[in-house]
Amino acid sequence: MQFQVIRQDKSKHPFMRGMLAHKLMQRGLSFDQAYQISKDAKSYFQEKTEVTSDSLMQSVDELIVARYGKELLRTLISELFPSGKQICVFRRNATSPFSKGLLTQSITSAGIKPEEAYKIAFDLEADLIKKDILRISKKKLFEEVFSTIKKKYSPHLAGLYKLASRIDELDRPVIIYLAGASGTGKSVMSTFLAGRLGINKITGTDTIREIMRLVFKRDLLPSLHNSSSKAGVGMPKTLDKNARLISGFCLQAQQVSVGVKAVVDRAVKERTSMIIEGVHLLPYMQQTLQEGTKRAYHIPITLSLMNDKHHKDRFFERGKGNELRKKEPYLRSFENIRSIHEYCISESENNEIEVVDNEDFDETTNTLMQLIINTLQEQVKSTLTSKS
Repeated sequence: MQFQVIRQDKSKHPFMRGMLAHKLMQRGLSFDQAYQISKDAKSYFQEKTEVTSDSLMQSVDELIVARYGKELLRTLISELFPSGKQICVFRRNATSPFSKGLLTQSITSAGIKPEEAYKIAFDLEADLIKKDILRISKKKLFEEVFSTIKKKYSPHLAGLYKLASRIDELDRPVIIYLAGASGTGKSVMSTFLAGRLGINKITGTDTIREIMRLVFKRDLLPSLHNSSSKAGVGMPKTLDKNARLISGFCLQAQQVSVGVKAVVDRAVKERTSMIIEGVHLLPYMQQTLQEGTKRAYHIPITLSLMNDKHHKDRFFERGKGNELRKKEPYLRSFENIRSIHEYCISESENNEIEVVDNEDFDETTNTLMQLIINTLQEQVKSTLTSKS
């Protein structure tokens, strides 16, 4: 059972290791040191039901000395519960509170692991509070993080952070295309990437197709009204089953690519970066490779799931608790989905579009982040070279 901490104003709250660790990092301890001391404190007071904040502070100091020595304690901010100290970040006339979560997110965009990025954000906040710097410009904050990454990791990673944290300041928008067969994790991955990169707009080709269906009725474009896994319906009987499926899928994808082009054109006109995900992207991604970076930085990627058993398991997981996305239709069409999967991979490789196997979520996100930022860096350099 957790013991209660009694503050000086007599209010009580349950002891939480995470909160104590956060306070200790504000005092100047490293991430690892803070969590170790908070673990020691929990063990130290495990027989207690209530502890005053003063007693907790005194005991924590003793635990720090016991584990790390008096010299370290002398370097720390003495107050365990700083009263009302909040760092503000300003840019021009706008001011916002310092956020470790947002800073961590921007650091991970350079391909740095989340736990390591979190430590950088925590250490930076602790250092600013220790120096009593409670107001800092966004530019100065960026320079501090850039310098830390360059020193701790490499100039290359620092350069990636610089690019990733300033996507909204590039000379043209960034359009990321995430293609792949149904069930390869495109929607989840798009949402996660958007959060890491600070991109606010995500569009799915399923949404584009639904809008196009309202405009083009079934008697006009029947292929548009079938699901991708049933795209072979209506194709010539002279073709075998798989050939009908792929022919129908290609026709449907080509039709949807008209809508994709309209969405991209609007994003370019508004200079808005975005992520487009969906099974129908191949034709348009091939077109963007030919176009280059004339109007936007285009980054096409195809997600795959090479293990067919794991692919099928994804549909079982998708069906849990989601009445709108029942698993049965996908499982009945699984053979067709795998045929489309193999076709997408083959065409992507033929057109030199990167294929990433989405077997492990953490590994895939890190791979995608590094791939996106490295590709973007190459395109930006190429654009600058052509201008000079």
